[in-house]
Amino acid sequence: MAEFPRELEKGDIVRHLLYLSVPLLIVNLMQNFFSVFDMFLLGKLGVHAQSAISIIGFILSTFWSMQGGLGAGAMAIASRCCGKKDYGELKKTMVNTLFAAYALTLIYVITAFIFRDRLLIYFGARGETLELSKYIFTTCLISVLNDSGLWIFFAVLRASGQIKRHFYLLVVSILLNTILEPTLIFGWAGFPKLGLMGAPMARFISYFTTTFVMISILTNTSSVLRIDWKKARLDWKFLVQYIKISVPAMIQGLLSNFASLVMLKIAAPSGDALLATLGIGSRLDVFVMMIGWAIGGSTSVLVGHNLGAGDVKRAKDSVVTSLKIYTGFTLACFMIYFNFSGWVIRIFNNDPAVVNYGISYLKIVPFFYLFMGVGLITASAFNGSGETKTPMIINMIAFFAIQIPVAIFLSRIPGIAEKGIFIAIASVFLFQGIAGWITYKQGGWIGKKAAAV
Repeated sequence: MAEFPRELEKGDIVRHLLYLSVPLLIVNLMQNFFSVFDMFLLGKLGVHAQSAISIIGFILSTFWSMQGGLGAGAMAIASRCCGKKDYGELKKTMVNTLFAAYALTLIYVITAFIFRDRLLIYFGARGETLELSKYIFTTCLISVLNDSGLWIFFAVLRASGQIKRHFYLLVVSILLNTILEPTLIFGWAGFPKLGLMGAPMARFISYFTTTFVMISILTNTSSVLRIDWKKARLDWKFLVQYIKISVPAMIQGLLSNFASLVMLKIAAPSGDALLATLGIGSRLDVFVMMIGWAIGGSTSVLVGHNLGAGDVKRAKDSVVTSLKIYTGFTLACFMIYFNFSGWVIRIFNNDPAVVNYGISYLKIVPFFYLFMGVGLITASAFNGSGETKTPMIINMIAFFAIQIPVAIFLSRIPGIAEKGIFIAIASVFLFQGIAGWITYKQGGWIGKKAAAV
């Protein structure tokens, strides 16, 4: 049976948030579990294999930042179309955003392939690691080309409230990848033993299978997303507006990635214990933010739907309701991390220096989770309205005018030193929360038009 867009501009907001958020959270947890499983398998192949995958993963993080921006733009436009019940415009959105994703990723893939060796060497690949990296890099690039259109399709499914399809397709892909990766790496069940190549090959097969399902949905069903490709047309004015919305969203991710590298550079002279603490702290923060990403992504969709329907009050109510739900979770995490900091850190590492740093981290950073939640949810609301420049500017100031200068300054003061880096991380959450809330209350994001809809 065809699954038509859920009417998110009507009914109970909390129920809609749960409907959209819970499947996304489950998928996020599954993906995080698989990333741990992936590193476990690669560890069996040796340090060179792990290093090769890590270097390629870092290089391809730029692709995922680009993809995240394109997905945010597609969601902003598609959700408005659904709120207005303009399904013809929704189909045009699907066609044009798919074209943009594949075209831009093709340029990305060709460029990365041309400069493959230089990129790998620049990011530290040497000797056997370099040879392994070159061996699998092309397969990884082909895989991301497939991913580019698939993730846009997922974004439009979420925007139209068809979360069940999005959930089932991703679950199948993750499970298939989890089964295929060890099978192809180690040559189980009569399959060829591919070694390190088994990892990217398993991912490619798993998600390419899902792409066939995507094509089936877009061509052979009675779904509202069904596209008659003979009548499909590119709208260049639409594409320009779409890129204008998407580029700031891309930059949001790139700013965070680059700032993290700078912070690691600042912390490096203090030794491995501090670096290990930052890695553990980052994972603990990401766990809290993972819930926020699920709720925030749902908030984006609700904002787009309600602004498309012309119901500004309900769009605002969606943001406030999301904040209330997420604040309860951030408060609970703060209480656990703050009161049981030593116990939490020892789950990951028993080294006395790491535990000492870790306790300091969890006495400082989680105290500002409330502000982090406000910043995350308001940024999601801005992205959902198509006002992607605002969170980009907030992130730019937070990371480069506050976090990095504060980290450099405080880390050089005797008696503060390493704690200064933790304070700098917390300062980002503080600023993002305050700036996000002030901007939200000013309301300029409400009148933003998402492309030509």
